[in-house]
Amino acid sequence: MLRTGGGAAPSASARPKELRGRLLTADKLRAAESVALPPRKPDRTIRLRLTGGMAKYDWAFDKKPYSPDRRHPLRAGERVRLVFTNSTSMWHPVHLHGHTFALANAAHGPRKDTAIIVPNGTLAVDFDADNPGLWMIHCHNVYHAEAGMMTVLGYRP
Repeated sequence: MLRTGGGAAPSASARPKELRGRLLTADKLRAAESVALPPRKPDRTIRLRLTGGMAKYDWAFDKKPYSPDRRHPLRAGERVRLVFTNSTSMWHPVHLHGHTFALANAAHGPRKDTAIIVPNGTLAVDFDADNPGLWMIHCHNVYHAEAGMMTVLGYRP
């Protein structure tokens, strides 16, 4: 509970009426025309499997903890599809630096830089490689990223 003013605290059983409605999920949102990704087939697909668990605390992509010399190559101008497969029992909010993506195959899907990959789920997103450099992809649960669930996209000439 966050208290910003006076008054009595609500009881532990209190449920705001706003929480009784339907949840809004990203697949129901649409990007404004000016920022929507135009339809295009991907030039490159990068598959990342989210791996690890609490017992060994071995969070990683593809069972390989972060290493600065491991990079996934791409070239400026490409349409890139990232396919995340979560083989763990936890939710992972995966964040891409330097770009925004849209849900793959979604006409005018929302532009995002973070998406949740549910346990044992798969999510495909597309982005245009239009910002050269080295860019991190990582789980936004910082303790997962610090344990190794991060990697780098690296532009090649």
